[in-house]
Parts: sequence; structure tokens; C-alpha cells
Amino acid sequence: MPNRAEGTPEWSSRILDLLKKLRLSQAGLATRLGVSPATMTRWVKGTHEPTSASYLAMGNLAGLPAGTYFWERAGVDPANFPSSDLQLKLTSLRANIKDFRVVRGTKLARGVAAGEANGVLLPLLNITAYGDRVPPPPHITLSQANVVDLLVAPLAWCPHPENMLCMHMSGDSMYPLIPSDSVITVDTATTGRDQLDKKIAVFSHRDLGFKVARLQRLSAADILVSANHQVLPVDVTDQSKWKAIGQVVWWVSKDVVTEPAARKTQLDVTI
Repeated sequence: MPNRAEGTPEWSSRILDLLKKLRLSQAGLATRLGVSPATMTRWVKGTHEPTSASYLAMGNLAGLPAGTYFWERAGVDPANFPSSDLQLKLTSLRANIKDFRVVRGTKLARGVAAGEANGVLLPLLNITAYGDRVPPPPHITLSQANVVDLLVAPLAWCPHPENMLCMHMSGDSMYPLIPSDSVITVDTATTGRDQLDKKIAVFSHRDLGFKVARLQRLSAADILVSANHQVLPVDVTDQSKWKAIGQVVWWVSKDVVTEPAARKTQLDVTI
């Protein structure tokens, strides 16, 4: 991640890096993007953010992998990039399973043909989706995520095995359906909003991180509705800011054991 001064938006540092890469002046990049030099100055200073169209254009100029950041800011799903960091991570993970030690009750057979497989290794990323009112910092994008562990799941649980990933969830907005501190499994092949209508989904805001809730498509808006009705719905209509990451197909949670209230050790008896 580029170094930047405290309080300066990341996009300004990314634009400066792009200027260095292209060996352009601010005025030269402004001309390439079809904006005024004054607009470019405001972007670099961090006082005004580029539009989605400008982000797309900068991503095209930067190319992969640097362009992924600009495309994500524009609202483009990085899973559609053939060489995206996320796809490379998943491909690399599955090609190098021998480097991981998987805890299992019985040994997995070696040399099993693809058609005979009945289990799927799912990557657990260092991402926390929030189920509360305030997103937890810091926000890590999918392109920045790392694999921290593996889960083994039945093949029948994974509609698109090559597109499944896991992340943590924190917060109480989906309680009691999904308790806080659960691990949720997301099918990133299912991202169409019509496909996700009335289903539990993960959406990503370009600044606020990952939100878990049930999508409801209304006539004039798309909203995320929590299982805990004390939590207000979230408007995700703006697709330049909110993009669908995928459908939550199942989750794993542990029983939460709470300490009982301190019991009274002495009874006052009146005779």
C-alpha cells in the first residue's frame, strides 16, 4: 500500500503513484482523463474525490495490478478481472494445498480424481464483515486480503466450489440467525442483485467495509435488512459505492457460554 501523510485520502497517494508510473505531470494526466488541471489538483490534495468514470479511466491507464484499486473505487467487481489479486490468491491456494496442514479426523485420500472429490477446501480471509451499526476499522479490500486458515466443507454445501471464500462476522444485527464471531461462507459467483433479492448477502462499501444482511429490492431502492429489527436498514442503491460480493450460503458459529450472575452466598432468614 502506498505511503501517505496522515489524514490524506488514499486515492490522492494512488494518483501520485500513477503520475510517477506514467511519467506525467498533473496537467498531463488531467488532459489524458479529460478533466481540468484544477480538478486534478483537488484530487491530489484530497479535497475532492474523483468520479467513478475518472476512476475507471485511471484504472485502465494503470493496468494490473495497480489498476484494481481504481476499478474497485469505481464500483467494479474485482472478481471479474481475469488476473485479479483475489482470483490469483484462490488459484495459488488450491495449487499449493500441500503447503497447508489441515486438521482432520481421517486422512484424505491422495490422487482422487476431480469427479470423485466430495470435499472442498475453503480459504478463510483476514476480513471481518460487520453486523452491527458501526463498521469495524480498518477496511481491507478483497484485493488486499490474505488467506489465514482453511476450512473443509462437503461439496454439496458449495454451489460454486472455485468461487467460495470465508470471512469472519462481527456484530449483533443478524442475531439470532447468525451470532457475532461466526465464520460466514460467501459464494462470490452470485453477485447479481436480482439473484440476491431476499437472500442473505455480503456487500462492500468502498470506504465502510463489508456489510452482512438480507437484500430487499424495492421499486426505487435496494436495502439491506438485518435479522435484528432494532437495526435500521441500509440503503445500498448506489452501485458506485456499494457492490455485491456474494451470497452467504452457510455459516459456522460456536455456542457462547456466558458466566451466570453471581449467586447470593448467604440468605437472610427472618423467623
